[in-house]
Amino acid sequence: MAVIVQKLKKEFSSSLEKAIKYYTILTVLNGIKLTTKQIELLAFTAVKGTITSPASRREFVELFSSSLASLENIKGKLVKDNWLVKVDNKYRINPQVNLDFSKDIILQMNLLSNGKEV
Repeated sequence: MAVIVQKLKKEFSSSLEKAIKYYTILTVLNGIKLTTKQIELLAFTAVKGTITSPASRREFVELFSSSLASLENIKGKLVKDNWLVKVDNKYRINPQVNLDFSKDIILQMNLLSNGKEV
């Protein structure tokens, strides 16, 4: 079996930018339909730790040109889909998809053939 190895390296100016790219890749690779704002809220929450505090919510609204009502709608959808979970009365990223974006991250994707050629 032949294997192709391709290494890509990308530097980001901020943890938030890295988190946005990570959640974009994760959703695209798995065929999950999330809007840009939903990905931005996931990334923002991952970097900040929570989206519960009024200060965090205001910062998100200002940073991403949104509104508090829109933020609550997006948050509700992400909670319903289990991307965000409530821990100690704070909304946080589901631990299964939460990373420390202040650190360097190495992603490995294995794109495998199932033996069925078209």
